[in-house]
Amino acid sequence: MATTRQRTRRGFGAIRRLPSGRYQATYQGPDGARHKALNTFAAKVDAEGWLSAEQRLIDLETWTPPAVRREQAAQDATTVGEWLEQFHTNLEHRPTPPRASTMQNYRRVTRNRITAPLPPGDDVPDVTRLSSLPLVKLTKGDVYRWWDGVQRAYPDAHTINQQAYKRLRAGCAEAVRREMLPTNPVEVPEAGRRVKTNEKYLPSDEELQAILEAVPARYKVLTSLMLFHGLRIGEAIALERRHVAVEWLPVPYMPRVTVTVEQNAQRLTGDDGRVFMHVQPPKSDAGYREVPIMANHVPLFLSHLDEHVPGAPTTVETWQGPRKMTLLTATRTGGLVMDTSYRSVLERAEIRAGVTTEIDPHCGRNWLITRLAEQGAHLKEIGRLLGQADVATILDVYMKVRAGRTTALMDRVNASVMPAATTGKTEQ
Repeated sequence: MATTRQRTRRGFGAIRRLPSGRYQATYQGPDGARHKALNTFAAKVDAEGWLSAEQRLIDLETWTPPAVRREQAAQDATTVGEWLEQFHTNLEHRPTPPRASTMQNYRRVTRNRITAPLPPGDDVPDVTRLSSLPLVKLTKGDVYRWWDGVQRAYPDAHTINQQAYKRLRAGCAEAVRREMLPTNPVEVPEAGRRVKTNEKYLPSDEELQAILEAVPARYKVLTSLMLFHGLRIGEAIALERRHVAVEWLPVPYMPRVTVTVEQNAQRLTGDDGRVFMHVQPPKSDAGYREVPIMANHVPLFLSHLDEHVPGAPTTVETWQGPRKMTLLTATRTGGLVMDTSYRSVLERAEIRAGVTTEIDPHCGRNWLITRLAEQGAHLKEIGRLLGQADVATILDVYMKVRAGRTTALMDRVNASVMPAATTGKTEQ
């Protein structure tokens, strides 16, 4: 037997009984459209109560469509932590999203300082409370409390602290654009200032040469590229055989070797927890460049091409998906070198060479920039070779003064100045 739907007419709105036995309430709103309750009711009296509440909103001139109100309520309930997760997900689905390594770093610093703080911050209320606060109620005072707590909990982790602050500020800036917030409450001037990092060690020529001699043969070219030619560790690891060009010149001239940099390898952690190296494009156009190899190192490269380049390509994870590559430097099994593994190789070589273990792969950039400047290279020329567009970074971060350099400069000045005249007369 068919079930008959029952509709009850009222002064405002209508209620009907559905085949399920539940009640649905509808009414015509001030906008002329038909609106219904976003859920059905078990009892008719509940449906009548909902219609009465809607009529009261209309009478008070505070009415908005029920669907709009529900969306606003959900938005009002969104916490800071939930919004930051949504914000980063949105970034990943843009037409031109940030690189995978960049997104992994964004999420890491956000998690470690905001949504799931690492010890000892996980026991500091001023740090832990931020993530659960409703985004729409976030104030400058809340942000200051969080920042002060972070400073107390992690006093020596300036870089990560500032990166987390920047993620919070960027997320709230997006919330302002979406009209979820009227203004951006993340405004702590000291948190936005550039962090002064520890001075990188400036190695001597002799120290670098000693390291180069101490590393295993398969890693000598990789070491040369970083310590003597200024490549970043990811740039050097990601080089393929096709990136090395050899120009043979008539005897007795040494061949010319040029390395083309057009990609970078970054360590990532997959959803399954697997750690791997991922090859992707440079961060900026400045990263694409050609680097001439110094003549003293050309024999090293020629020997490496003959003896250590893998005989067969290997599959590497890239931004375009898995791809076959013939790597310039590979592990004993032919795979891509992990940055952490190379750092261990470098440290063992430093110990064997009897030099400080403060020398890391990035110190080579300091050394080369300083040496180029001493040879009169223009800042833009230095930037072109090093893949560094920001002149201020070259000056403030990388460029150093070698020990003894000031003495040598004064000796040059002294040699160019006429000796002071002496009379030999003695005043009476």
